[in-house]
Amino acid sequence: MPYGEIAFDRSRLDVLRDLLLKLETQNFHGVVKITSSAGLFCLSGNATDGYQPAPPTLPISRCDLVGNPLDEALSGQQRQSLAFANLVAGVRQRTAGAITVALESTGTTHPSTPYPARTDGLTAGDWNKAAAANNRVDFTVESSTPQ
Repeated sequence: MPYGEIAFDRSRLDVLRDLLLKLETQNFHGVVKITSSAGLFCLSGNATDGYQPAPPTLPISRCDLVGNPLDEALSGQQRQSLAFANLVAGVRQRTAGAITVALESTGTTHPSTPYPARTDGLTAGDWNKAAAANNRVDFTVESSTPQ
């Protein structure tokens, strides 16, 4: 997911809608777990005017901040759009609770891609490639029906 985008919105809304429709059609019973993870980006800017990913050629040592201030500032409800919340509530109602959706945010604690070693030659572009891979939303489906 791109830096600065709300985790439970936009393209994830379309993915969830398609997944829930498929699960409803199959009479699925269980939980759809959606987990957001934040990448630690090399950023330029400041707290007053905001931050954006640093230019790719900037040395990592010259980042104004390495982190994800937008993700850190959001509460649980702010991580999802109204359309996303309505879709989650609607499936629970339509399926009489057979399908539930659980949302979780792990912050920056579970990177899927290792960050490069901070060396003199490391650039913001190289660092932010790993950050972008770690800035993600994962979907897991767990059936409550015995197999």
